[in-house]
Amino acid sequence: MVGDGMTGRRDLILCADDFGLSPAVDAAILTLAAAGRLTATGCMMGGPALVADAPRLAALADRLDIGLHFALTDFPPLGAMPSFAADGTPPTLDDVLRRAFTGRLDYGEIKAEFGRQIDRFRRIFGRDPDFVDGHQHVHVLPTVRRALWAMFEEGRLDPRRTWVRDCHEPFAGAVLRGVSVPKALLISALSFGIAGGARRHGVAVNDGFRGITDFDATTPYADRFRRFLSGAGRRPLVMCHPASPDGGADPDDPIAAARRAEFAYFTSDRFAVDLTLAGVRLARFAEAGA
Repeated sequence: MVGDGMTGRRDLILCADDFGLSPAVDAAILTLAAAGRLTATGCMMGGPALVADAPRLAALADRLDIGLHFALTDFPPLGAMPSFAADGTPPTLDDVLRRAFTGRLDYGEIKAEFGRQIDRFRRIFGRDPDFVDGHQHVHVLPTVRRALWAMFEEGRLDPRRTWVRDCHEPFAGAVLRGVSVPKALLISALSFGIAGGARRHGVAVNDGFRGITDFDATTPYADRFRRFLSGAGRRPLVMCHPASPDGGADPDDPIAAARRAEFAYFTSDRFAVDLTLAGVRLARFAEAGA
């Protein structure tokens, strides 16, 4: 990571995924953003809590980047997708992966859904997203990434306004970090070429990516996060998935316990100390690496 040239501190974008998923997730993100302990969050356009909680998030737009967390799983699509979700039921991630790598994702349907989710973001927030990424990293998949770049090619997104999350990192970094290595390597491999595509379209991306875990709540999250604080990159990004215990339990969320553990760490004094000891400051995308 790159220092600020005066204090030697290194910049880090800390991005919470899944805003809109539930009151517990939204409460955590709003609390952390207000405290200056997040610098980005991605919003799920099909999330059941999004409309109710978006005004409070929008009020914090001077503190963090607010992006589109493009989703193809977990929620019904915003419009008809006859070949993808004939009855409106979203497929599982495994099914999306199989279709993506066997050429069975309908480009027109994916592109149309991208457009619908961008349009809904604009209706809710009154502006373009600061960035785009994907729920379960679907934006890096074949056909889906083609649709993503089409949003810039056709003027649906402005490369001067919106950046894209790159989930690729050097394989050696993931191995040496030692956190969920097989999963981190797979996501990094799937993301290969995102940076090149972004350059061709004049789109900015983060440089450096970390935060992959197996969501095992029995392993202290602090131990993992300290490992995420090291690594190369001019604009490194760490993703996270916090949820507040005060926001109401979500019995259908398979990673609810891990989310609460992340929130407990990010609200703790230990988090601030770990940043200081690592010489890291949290920064928004435009500030990072400046």
